[in-house]
Amino acid sequence: MSVVRSSAPVSASRGYLADCALLVIGGGALLMALVLWFDNAQGGLTGNGIFKSMELKPWIADPAHAPLYSANYLFYPVYGTLCRLLDLLGVFAGDPRRQLTILNAASAALCLGVVYLLARAITGDRLLALLTALFHIACNFVLLLAITNEDIMPSYTVMLASMALASLWFARPTAARVLAVSVLFSLGWLFEWRLMFPTLPAMLVALWLCESRLSRRLGWIALFLAGMVATAVAVAWAWSGHKGAVGPAGLLWTGKAVVSAWSGFAWAKVGYLSDGVAAYLLGTAITRLDGVPAWDIWRYAGIAATLVIALVAVRVLWRRRDDPSVRALAAVFGVTFVAGEVFNLYSQPQDPQMQINVMAWLTPAWALCLVAARGRWGWRGPAALGGLSMALLAYNILSLAPLRGADTAWQRSFDSIERRADPARTVFLLHVFDWMVVYATLYGGPQQYGTDMLGPAPQATPKFKWIGFAHQALWHPEWSIERQVADMKSQIERALDLGYEVLVVRLWDTGQAQLEKETGMIAGGDKIAALRTMLHRDYRATPAFDDPVLGKIDRLQRAR
Repeated sequence: MSVVRSSAPVSASRGYLADCALLVIGGGALLMALVLWFDNAQGGLTGNGIFKSMELKPWIADPAHAPLYSANYLFYPVYGTLCRLLDLLGVFAGDPRRQLTILNAASAALCLGVVYLLARAITGDRLLALLTALFHIACNFVLLLAITNEDIMPSYTVMLASMALASLWFARPTAARVLAVSVLFSLGWLFEWRLMFPTLPAMLVALWLCESRLSRRLGWIALFLAGMVATAVAVAWAWSGHKGAVGPAGLLWTGKAVVSAWSGFAWAKVGYLSDGVAAYLLGTAITRLDGVPAWDIWRYAGIAATLVIALVAVRVLWRRRDDPSVRALAAVFGVTFVAGEVFNLYSQPQDPQMQINVMAWLTPAWALCLVAARGRWGWRGPAALGGLSMALLAYNILSLAPLRGADTAWQRSFDSIERRADPARTVFLLHVFDWMVVYATLYGGPQQYGTDMLGPAPQATPKFKWIGFAHQALWHPEWSIERQVADMKSQIERALDLGYEVLVVRLWDTGQAQLEKETGMIAGGDKIAALRTMLHRDYRATPAFDDPVLGKIDRLQRAR
């Protein structure tokens, strides 16, 4: 039974298996081809994939003794098993950093099947469901996370499946349906714990709105919560005694990043939130429109398109607001969006991983737009919107082109740096979020921050030694500005006293405004200004060399 039907005749109820197979196999092939074309496993995001791949290696080599992590309890065991399978198949054998991209592409392909089944249930039409799946994979953040090695895609796929089932089944709940959704939902957040928060209230609101009797409302909600707890108990029992294992309470509440440099509300995050919403749909191949001051075509076009889709979808749903199926669909995806963006304002609202599940409402909303277009213009409407989806896919692939080849470029860059700066005698001063830190871990092995544990130069290990601008703001946000400045200065002084050459990567000529843009999520302008002022007051820099990837590198010396 479709949630919303167009006024035109719909196609016969057939082809589910064939369509899903086509989408999963064809979509997976497309995404894996993009992985090879992109040659950038990190995708210019956070670099988490490199660190995740390092934590994944024990699960590949010796799973019996590999440690569990409560916030990603199922991610490492499942992906470790799949990486061993890829090793047997010879797919990026021995390189989990790139194997993650293949597994994410496969997960995103399975997600297309979920989208198709949801859209077909919403529209009752085979072609509209296929066009909805096309739109989904064309969205910028979905496409980007599907071909890179961030760890969110398997969690997102399972979570989206639970949301899809809830939006269909909670309109007419039964004990079996509520428990099935609860278990599937729990498996999703057991891959990535924070995904629980935006969607849990949405599930409970949907159960409340779709039942008229108070006793039944409370009963369904209690059953759903009981299913969550039972799943946590079962998973905790299955891993009992394993290294790093925790009990059910430790799974239900891990506290990951609740108190950190990223956490807390700030007005600056409102701007980051608008960027995250816009970038979910639209990439940044074109950002400025020449001749029109202050016009950022990427941001405004992305937000405007999102608003139009939302308005059309709300109008379609409003006409059938008394239908429990409509209420369930609106509650599951709408409340996830609202609760998720509030949660994101507390954390990192511009991060693709923080937006992908929150903005999932856009896909069923697009299905409703297709229904509206077909009802108004016949097949010309969906055909035009399908053309827009193809254009969106092409545009977002084009947006990735400037980041293409980063893996190869960084490998060449590190080979060049080693010839110009002896790692045993060099300490780098760079931004705490610099990609050099990420790739140094990949190509140079375990890194060492700071100089407290260093002996006199030369020292071969660790190979990569560095001091981070605003590192203290990230790891010690409770410190005063004066203490953070003094700590960075002491790190530099010790490196010089021990006979190391201190090389400044890009920082020296970077202005205050740019530093605030790069560091604004963890440090205010006053901290950045104090750090920058100390650096330019107490030291001087002379050009060392330029690198095509790293940019300008200066040699730091005391001013007096």
